[in-house]
Amino acid sequence: MPLTIATNLRELAAVPVTGERVTVVPFSRVAGGLRTRLAACRQALANDYVVVNCSPADLFDVCLAKLLSPGARARIVSLDTVLPVPHADSLPARFKLWVKRFLFRQVSLFIEYFRQTDGYELHYGIPRERFRYVPFKINRYERVIATPTRDDGYIFCGGNTRRDFKTLIDAVRDLPLPVTIVTMDDAVIAGHGSELDERQLPAHVRVVRHDGSDSFLDYIAAARLVALPIRRENISASGIGVYLASMALGKCVVISEGPAVNGVVPPGAAVIVPPEDPAALRAAIERVYHDAAGRQAVAAAGQAYALSLGGEAQLCASVMAVILADRAGRAA
Repeated sequence: MPLTIATNLRELAAVPVTGERVTVVPFSRVAGGLRTRLAACRQALANDYVVVNCSPADLFDVCLAKLLSPGARARIVSLDTVLPVPHADSLPARFKLWVKRFLFRQVSLFIEYFRQTDGYELHYGIPRERFRYVPFKINRYERVIATPTRDDGYIFCGGNTRRDFKTLIDAVRDLPLPVTIVTMDDAVIAGHGSELDERQLPAHVRVVRHDGSDSFLDYIAAARLVALPIRRENISASGIGVYLASMALGKCVVISEGPAVNGVVPPGAAVIVPPEDPAALRAAIERVYHDAAGRQAVAAAGQAYALSLGGEAQLCASVMAVILADRAGRAA
């Protein structure tokens, strides 16, 4: 029986499917008012599945359209919807959260790149049985594997989302090792739950405000090790893109425990420390920095893990497998 999928993940159309006739049609956000957007969503809902990749606004529109169209047959699939801990400390905020929880009832599957979904379950009321895990990919795979590496002796920390720069700075303040922090401007990272106070930085800590271009990888490629402290309240896979790129480049990664690594990263492939614990982070950085053999062993295990995940094509194949398994399960 033919299967049709509407999605904003264009690469899904390139996935080879054996023994199935699968048609993937584009679905993208339509400019205009709510009525115009809902009309486009209703058209997408005429398919068997609507897969919305990394776009909460589109996901909410599709959910609302299905709620208003009881006869719509499509199953809605959320792919990598990144959600923060909601701070419902006012009546409007509580109402907004209620609306989100209500709309999420229309979603059949939540495909995520992490296994620890209790935060989403608790705050957004999403039942555990609706989650499916697929491994993430190496972003810019070809660029990463073609990037030469070296050891310039500094500790790299970078990225934008829910980074705990304060804990890093506290950890290295009295540790005379060179640190390079690469992140975007305050206005950008604030929208991703991060902040970086450059006042009273130790002399050995350098901050590079980056534009998000591919040259970000060059900073990782020249580091001795990578430290990625993540905020404790994080409930999604924050940091996963940076740590996989770092691993693929053969760098030892020190990272906070949390959804991005718990139950995902194999033992020995990273050095995992408690979140928001400067003493633990300092001890891990100091040990790894000076222990070349130990650092190289972790880096080798991490690199093998990251390279096994491949790039965009492998990720899309995993997403398609989830959809086909869901359809088969419903038909059984």
